[in-house]
Amino acid sequence: MSCNRLKLNCRKTEFIIYSSKHAVVPEDLELRIRDSLVTPSEQVRNLGVTFDKHMSMKTHVRNACSSAMVSVRHLGKIRPYLTCEAAKSVAHALITSKLDNCNSLLAGLPASTLKPVQRVLNITARIVSRCPKDTHVQHMLRSLHWLPIDSRVLFKVLLIVFKALKGYPLYIAELVRVHKPRPGLRSGSDNLLHIPRTRVGFGDCSFPAFASKAYNDLPRNIRQSPSVDTFKARLKTYLFNRM
Repeated sequence: MSCNRLKLNCRKTEFIIYSSKHAVVPEDLELRIRDSLVTPSEQVRNLGVTFDKHMSMKTHVRNACSSAMVSVRHLGKIRPYLTCEAAKSVAHALITSKLDNCNSLLAGLPASTLKPVQRVLNITARIVSRCPKDTHVQHMLRSLHWLPIDSRVLFKVLLIVFKALKGYPLYIAELVRVHKPRPGLRSGSDNLLHIPRTRVGFGDCSFPAFASKAYNDLPRNIRQSPSVDTFKARLKTYLFNRM
């Protein structure tokens, strides 16, 4: 680092050890870089996403919901002075953009972890649509043409897979492999992906496993979409029909 005229900032340098809740991790682990000593952190932040040592993503969800709720309260105060389209634009710019930021990392998480995010989206939908209190949340989301949180996460993951099959970005394309069945089988024209073997738990949430399985579950006409725009339109219609 000194050769490149760089200096380690101990206040901003962090490292984390990822493990399951049942794993035994030594408490005296330290990282020494020359004269600097860095101890492991319980959670680290990278590109606006907070990762905890068990990869439960609960801290990230809590932070995203807390930040979004500030904008939800502000939107509720000015909603009587806005049209529906203007309120939708404000909600997209200040609220759903925060909920959708890096939401593909929430793929495969239990419903209890996603529930706070869905609650924020429901409150936002009720403010924007100004529906009666007894209106079911699905009717509000449909009227606004908004997908629920689990479908939004799935949409983002599948869109990444489709783009990866087109070859970009390369570092994502390397994580998915097209399944090559034996010659003569009808599944050879289905453009299915190879699903790697994993252990139950963290392995099922990994991108190659979760994304490949979700992509294979799509109807053939969606997988064989000629362009990204066509894929997005067909996928959103498919997810809406599943609500």
